[in-house]
Amino acid sequence: MLGLLRRWFTRPTPEFDPAWEPMLLEKYAHWSTLEGGELERMKMLTARFIADNDWEAAQGMEITTDVQVLVAAQAAMLLLGLEIDEYFDVTSIIMHKSTVRLRGVRRGAAGTMRDGVQHLAGQATPKGPVVLSWAAVKRGASRSGGGDNVVYHEFAHRLDMLDGFTDGTPPLGSEEAAARWAQVCTPAYERVQAGDSVLRGYAATNIAEFFAVATEAFFNRPEVLAEHERDLYDELRRFFGQDPARRIQSSPT
Repeated sequence: MLGLLRRWFTRPTPEFDPAWEPMLLEKYAHWSTLEGGELERMKMLTARFIADNDWEAAQGMEITTDVQVLVAAQAAMLLLGLEIDEYFDVTSIIMHKSTVRLRGVRRGAAGTMRDGVQHLAGQATPKGPVVLSWAAVKRGASRSGGGDNVVYHEFAHRLDMLDGFTDGTPPLGSEEAAARWAQVCTPAYERVQAGDSVLRGYAATNIAEFFAVATEAFFNRPEVLAEHERDLYDELRRFFGQDPARRIQSSPT
């Protein structure tokens, strides 16, 4: 699916430190659902994400190993079933202690422009940094059933951006797959706009936010999404190469 983006050269594989695992088991709810080959790939992806990215601190934030590992493991979850091992064109990971405050002109409703301070949990910029609130990162990692996860959300945007467009459609590999994606996602997006969806209302902002919010639900509330939006769940399952609902059902309690 994303095979054309694979880098065809070898490079050393960073090592996953076994000392990271107790923290992940304690603070990242989804880590305990992994086993076998999935767990081994997640360890590789987590170590690679830490090694491959530049880390920057804001608001007096301290970049500790725990910060890097908890962000990296959640970002790695989206790559677990894909044919790529990294996010391309991410210039850095910028960590804030709490709410991210960004000042500047932004597009508002009906094409209007607004100027002022934005209060965000995170932001992904095309061919730029990913900005994250550490408070939101921790909250999303531990409260998976709540639905929200800022790391899943922002790195879903990064997958969406891989083809050069932020349009709610990541690279799908064929015209047939793209047509099926549109056939499923368009009515699902319209249901969110009409207030008739299990996805949180922010998904109605635009089609790019719809994909990011749907990704959060796919990993955090897979059984609910599969029950109420089966076609959407199946489309995300095909894209991500994962079945979180079955993983949760089969994981030890």
